[in-house]
Amino acid sequence: MENNQGTSCPTSFCNASVLKAHTLEQAENWPVRPGKYKVPVVLSEFVIQIDVEAKVKLNEPAYEIKRIEKQVFLTECRYVGGTDKVFIEGYIRKNIEYASRHCTTKSGIGGVINDTTVHIPFRCVTRVEFNGARPRVFPNFQPDVARYFDQKRMGKNIREADRASYEIFNEPVYCELEWSEIYDADIDDRGCPIDHFLNEEEFQEFTDKSVVYIAIKLLQKQQVGHTHHGHYDEKEGFEKEGFEKEGYKKEGFENQGFENQGCGKEGFSKEGFKKEEFGKEYGYKGKGEWNGMIDKYKK
Repeated sequence: MENNQGTSCPTSFCNASVLKAHTLEQAENWPVRPGKYKVPVVLSEFVIQIDVEAKVKLNEPAYEIKRIEKQVFLTECRYVGGTDKVFIEGYIRKNIEYASRHCTTKSGIGGVINDTTVHIPFRCVTRVEFNGARPRVFPNFQPDVARYFDQKRMGKNIREADRASYEIFNEPVYCELEWSEIYDADIDDRGCPIDHFLNEEEFQEFTDKSVVYIAIKLLQKQQVGHTHHGHYDEKEGFEKEGFEKEGYKKEGFENQGFENQGCGKEGFSKEGFKKEEFGKEYGYKGKGEWNGMIDKYKK
């Protein structure tokens, strides 16, 4: 091939082509009665107490623990469908700062600050109470199988069978960790005296006894209806058997919710935010008795 100047250009091999093309026909679909919203629904809220005892070994000997930071982590929170049981597993992360002896004199101890981080595991199973809404978990149906008669063999035709199978995909039930509270005691029961110092001991192992309170919320995404000018539509969604009889109108927000304790009449001033006692009800704020968040659940 030559260009305008009369020089030849290399010929390249081209693979571009349309291999196959089809015109698709329209597929039919059938609408079903939908819910108006699909939102996380609170199935249960509960506070669980877990008692843990562990033997902790530091990286090096210490003669005084300075500070311990504690956090709770969950590695499993599993609801078993068809029951009221939840399996919980996790650990307490403790970062321990302590003083280690470096040298001693007749009247003093020289030391350095070290730290050790440990994960103290725990596991338990608990029974929960559902507060109105329950998990929507539907099992799969057994597949249908149709067999045919074999005239030649005078029995079942093993070469042919018609089958129909059904599968339901449920929304998982999951947990949210709302808050945690830890009370613990650290006991040194195997300390060794340090030279001639009275009441000074060096230890590398100690016993940790912890009482852990965990607030957990159990949720599942579910389809719910919506209101039309403040009233539920009786023809759509879950309104007819749900909110009208047992929910919104009779036992829901009108009688037990926002009107009596919430925004309708007195707002949060009666129960919550405008009170000076808010700090006492929702955790230890440094004043008065050491009554934590769990106390309001023990009443």
